[in-house]
Amino acid sequence: MTFKVLKINSEKGKREYVNILSSLDKMNPYFLLDYLDVFSEGFENLVCFSYFNKENNSRVIMLGYINPVLIREEETQFFDVITPYGYSGPISSTNILESDILEFWQKVDNWYLENNIVSEFVRFNLSNNHLNYSGEVFLTMLNIKGKIIDEELQFKSFDRKVRKNVNKAKREKLVSSVYHLNIKEDKILEFVNIYIATMLRTNAVEKFHYSLEDFIRFIKNNNKYCAICTIYFEEIPIASELILISDDSIYSFLGGTEERYFDKRPNDFLKVELINWARTNNLKYFVLGGGYGKEDGIFKYKKCFFPNDVIEYYTGRKIINEKVYRRFVEEINDYRLSNDSNIIDTKKETFFPLYRAAQ
Repeated sequence: MTFKVLKINSEKGKREYVNILSSLDKMNPYFLLDYLDVFSEGFENLVCFSYFNKENNSRVIMLGYINPVLIREEETQFFDVITPYGYSGPISSTNILESDILEFWQKVDNWYLENNIVSEFVRFNLSNNHLNYSGEVFLTMLNIKGKIIDEELQFKSFDRKVRKNVNKAKREKLVSSVYHLNIKEDKILEFVNIYIATMLRTNAVEKFHYSLEDFIRFIKNNNKYCAICTIYFEEIPIASELILISDDSIYSFLGGTEERYFDKRPNDFLKVELINWARTNNLKYFVLGGGYGKEDGIFKYKKCFFPNDVIEYYTGRKIINEKVYRRFVEEINDYRLSNDSNIIDTKKETFFPLYRAAQ
């Protein structure tokens, strides 16, 4: 058995990481280097926890950002860990044993103790990688992981509103194209123009304002793991979405719609066309994700496509050094009191770690 913590902020580290990732017998697009660079927090402070059991040739890996803890903008000697944005947590080879998972977490926790790690926050995926976690598991929200079935049965399973909107789109003579593998730059530009206009219209936070160069680099370097679906009206692109692709699933990722064409119902049509494309390509699931809250309007919209495919999404929390964790929370509360601000409720479960609540 070997366990190592690999830094990915150098060319050597990236090459070693890619070799480890390619040794797995399955692919998660949220672990791609370009995904981490463009859509997550980059490579600074990023490490890969790697476990390998030589006896049965099984492997577990997990990415994490090792972030320094600042209290009132002053450095401490401590750090915490958070996994990258998206479906992350540990991924493993298909022949993994429960004992391997348990040993992996034990090795990770020992490393934390030796390296001044105070806490850990894990975003899990939708494939039960929260099982055997060595910290506390929290049901954070509901997600849609839609099973792709026979086309006729699939259409009947949609909410009535979806069927109505798709039929409306067809009467409007909307057409779709799915671009996958060697996507031309003009097709990427169509998507990006719609996406940027949508981000501006909806006042999206800055982190979602990616550049054309970002998208071109990601798509060109990872053409196997992404595709673009664009909806056209009279040859005008009016809605578009970038999806991510794993071995058995497609993931709804980033997209947008031209506002003046809402009445033609391109969004529902786009989702259904992606389902049909995934079926043709022998993929099993369409992961639409969740909303901003547990059962908000966005979640309910996604549920209309797969009413029976609601799945629980978990996050993980772990306090490695209870004494230091409590001290940091107390220091933040003392600071808040001195500034006539509300103190942090130590029983609050909607934010973790508590010492990173607005200081």
